[in-house]
Amino acid sequence: MPKRPVTRRAAIVALILSAVAMLQGPAPARAADSPHKARMATDEAFQSDVRPIVEKYCIDCHGEEEPEADVSLHNLGDSEQVLEDRDTWTRALQMLTVDGMPPKDADDRPSKDERDKLVEWLDLKLFHVDCDVADDSGRVTIHRLNRTEYNNTVRDLLGVDIDPARDFPSDDVGYGFSNMADVLSLPPLLFEKYVDAAERIAAATVLTEADAKRRQRFDAARLKTSESARNREEWVWMTSRGSAYREQDIRISGEYTIRVEAQADQAGPDPARLEILVDGQPVVTHDIQGQREPAMYEVQVDLEQGRRKIEAAFINDYYQPKAEDPKDRDRNLAVRFIEIQGPANAAPPEFHRRIVFTTPAEDKTVEEAARDIFGRLLPRAFRRPVETAEIDRFVRLVEFAVERGDWFERGVQVGLQAALVSPHFLFRVESDGHDDGPPGDATSPHNINDYELASRLSYFLWSTMPDEELFRLAEQGQLHEPETLDAQVGRMLADPKAEALVENFASQWLTLANIVEAQPNKELFPEFTPELRADMVQETKMFVRSIFHENRSLLGFLDADFTFVNERLAAHYGIDGVEGDEFRRVSLPEGKRTGVLTHASLLTITSNPDRTSLVRRGAWILDNILGLDLPDPPANIPSLEEGAKESGATSMREQLKIHREMPTCASCHDTLDPLGFGFENFDPIGRWRETVEDLPVDAGGTLPSGESFSGPVELAAILKKRKDEFAELITRKMLTYALGRGLELPDSCAVDDIVADLRENDYRFTALVRGIVHSKPFLMRQSDGS
Repeated sequence: MPKRPVTRRAAIVALILSAVAMLQGPAPARAADSPHKARMATDEAFQSDVRPIVEKYCIDCHGEEEPEADVSLHNLGDSEQVLEDRDTWTRALQMLTVDGMPPKDADDRPSKDERDKLVEWLDLKLFHVDCDVADDSGRVTIHRLNRTEYNNTVRDLLGVDIDPARDFPSDDVGYGFSNMADVLSLPPLLFEKYVDAAERIAAATVLTEADAKRRQRFDAARLKTSESARNREEWVWMTSRGSAYREQDIRISGEYTIRVEAQADQAGPDPARLEILVDGQPVVTHDIQGQREPAMYEVQVDLEQGRRKIEAAFINDYYQPKAEDPKDRDRNLAVRFIEIQGPANAAPPEFHRRIVFTTPAEDKTVEEAARDIFGRLLPRAFRRPVETAEIDRFVRLVEFAVERGDWFERGVQVGLQAALVSPHFLFRVESDGHDDGPPGDATSPHNINDYELASRLSYFLWSTMPDEELFRLAEQGQLHEPETLDAQVGRMLADPKAEALVENFASQWLTLANIVEAQPNKELFPEFTPELRADMVQETKMFVRSIFHENRSLLGFLDADFTFVNERLAAHYGIDGVEGDEFRRVSLPEGKRTGVLTHASLLTITSNPDRTSLVRRGAWILDNILGLDLPDPPANIPSLEEGAKESGATSMREQLKIHREMPTCASCHDTLDPLGFGFENFDPIGRWRETVEDLPVDAGGTLPSGESFSGPVELAAILKKRKDEFAELITRKMLTYALGRGLELPDSCAVDDIVADLRENDYRFTALVRGIVHSKPFLMRQSDGS
């Protein structure tokens, strides 16, 4: 039978099924020796079990005439029709799993056994995969570097950290992450930004002889001011102490000349004095000559590479408004511009020598020098071997610049710009050519080559290009060897660049960026300052870092008894004995906080500005811990606040109870509400509380499984019982991130294998990473046949 397309909705429902199982009770033990065993959904079972249930309970609403939601099931003849209308049956399965169909006010509803039988058959029919024959190699769209990957790749390729992507438009997000190939398009505006960035990068990394003679002048409009200084026409006037300054990036360490054009209103016994400072330290003081006679004042000074504050300050104000001579009453100083020239006689910096390691000489032509430079640069920039013909094109750019009368280095700048806007730099290109597939089959799955594997590894673990060791192993053809692959995973996770997994994977999985948009009511929560907001984010990142870098169990996200705080956050949590701004590991108060679920960052993200939100907190857990995507609420259902006004409910718990009694709301709120109630002991900015509006907090609830809890720690303990399901959620999240694409049905085979390996290794973080990099979807791809 030919393969049928798998929709994104289908993949989501696959997650829903496992998540609902978590809430309804512990999953049955899996067969450790065969994680892929499953029964087939036969047509015989459809005719004997499924079709009678559908005809009995569904046709009244979903018949031939005016069917509800435009979904008609009246002409259901055989099981293959389910696959032919996969979207419809996926939606039906989604509603059945939350007991949302038929509505709870229907005259006749299926029994639990009938519903379970229907759900099981649909699950097997829609999502069963025979892993012995399924192709789970997957195909990834050509993958553009996102903003983070672009910045990091420029940094590691050229040795400069200048944030060239700061002006790029934001990357689109898919499946919760910003590195999904399908949504990383290349609109014209972004390409223009790439061209501009390439020019800036080339100018910043390859220096010409003109750079040593370069003068940069910053007139009054481009200068910042302090104290009394004010812009007036073409000058910065200082009527008392004040300064005009420029914060400038110095690319090369060396001797510079700083010039200031200044004039003064003279008064008193002394001339007006101009002090030139670098990074707040005085370098020279000049007496200003004449009455409003503009003149140039300069100094030679050694400047180190980096951002420097160049400042011209007025330091001796004089003001005697009652002086007999009107010209002797007020001393002022004005600055027209600050100019920086240099460096003089400076050796090229390391980042320049990294690229221009050779130049034309008596024994080396321009063509030979350019070929040496781009023969080394292009394989790193394109992350693969390059052909001689490719190098030729860049060599010709250098030769053309020199023939036109430019410096050799200017030609290298032009060549570098061309490399940085090449598709082979901007995109992670994987070839469809292979030698290990069946002859003549252009679409057969095949191993990616070692260079492509090096890129997959480095962009997964580091969000940047491969380093020299990965390139060396790729060149030797050794990277696919299992022992070599394991060794590289260990080495890369120990490298500081593995912080990218915290910043880019975990932060997006846990939606930390949303705290920037959180705006707690300032009158109700004056304690919520920008500093506290930053502390909350830092706590969560340091906690994730400890799980990853210390190779802890992933279950620590649910039940860890420690966190990281400084004095400000410790006071917020009511933890004593912590002083200063430095973060340190502390034990959590028993019975109040546990794992990441009780971090103030996540509790604030999931609150409203003036109160907690049980629904948002419950939905966050469903989305990011359980992997359950509930249907959208019906359009005609009022908000909780509006419903409370109409019903007269005096508490949110009472209003939610009313919601659960409404048939259209009960299916979701029966699952959603208990999770939110479990965190009611935390206020909208994550502080512990015992009362709300002078009433005791009720943080208890009962899950659909019948398991009851009181407070966040007991709820987290219930969630932890479903170890494999939680491990599957994290596996799916990280595998999606690692591949840069959404998961499809055949990928469930790899997910099952990884979870089985996690189970055998105490759910340790490195077991997850190793399982992913050894998986078929990570090591292979399917050609597109074009």
